[in-house]
This record gives sequence, C-alpha cells and structure tokens, in this order.
Amino acid sequence: MNSGSIAKYQTMPLDEICNLPISDIADKDSVLFLWVTCPMMEEGLQVMKAWGYKYKTKIYWRKIMSLGMGFWYRGQVEELWLGVKGKVKAFRIQKPNFIQSKARKHSQKLEEARQLIEMVDLNPRIELFAREKTPGWTSIGYDISGKDIREELRDL
Repeated sequence: MNSGSIAKYQTMPLDEICNLPISDIADKDSVLFLWVTCPMMEEGLQVMKAWGYKYKTKIYWRKIMSLGMGFWYRGQVEELWLGVKGKVKAFRIQKPNFIQSKARKHSQKLEEARQLIEMVDLNPRIELFAREKTPGWTSIGYDISGKDIREELRDL
C-alpha cells in the first residue's frame, strides 16, 4: 500500500528531477525557490546543486490546523529554500522568514509564500510541478496539462 505523495499524484525519482534541463529555462543570474520537507533536506541540496544553484536561506511554513505526516515526528513545518545562480543581489526584504498558515490540499502551497516571492522583482517567474495556474507565472505541472514535465520543459 502506498502512502504520502505517491498515493496522491505522480512522482519522479530524485535522479530524474536532478536531470531536468533547468539551465535551458533559467537565466544565468537567477533565483530558485525550492520546497523541501524536513526529512528530504539532503535530497533538496542535491537538486539545488544539480540545477546550478547555491543555497542561501529558507522560509519556514508552519501548517496550522494540521497534524502533519511523518515517521519520527508529525511534520507541521515545510521549508522554502532560496538558492541563487550567477550574480544576484540580496533582496533585503524586511519580512520574517516564518509564515503560519492553514494547510491546503496535499502538496498545495500557500498564497502567502507566493506573495513574498512576488515582492521581489523577478521575471520571468516559472513554477514547476504546479498544481494550478497563477497569473504572472508560467505554471508547469501534470495537474494543469496532463503532460510529463520533461515534455513541457521542451515546449517552453
């Protein structure tokens, strides 16, 4: 019996995620925001490095009104990592790196994080593995198109 994300939607092996052609769609000077669950920190660093980004900081999301999932502890926190590639100046946004908000549908991210990202003048904005379309963003994901993400990346 499958549980967790594999029971809810299509997943990809880590090596396939690492091998996505991100350099084909990302500017040489760019920022990556990467959602990472607490037990997957090593894998998060692998993905970030494989895509050519250097870890800088993170934003914590505490999911309220949710028991959370997990084997060691019930995970009520998810992390949004920030990585940079090339020459990117620090944002110096005067907002805390902590958001407390209700959990939504499994793996669906919060609007408050998107608003923090949008405070920075970053364009274009591309969301990979998106669950829904967002105005001002290129949203790519199986839930939107029914296509494999590798196919969608080739079509950009």
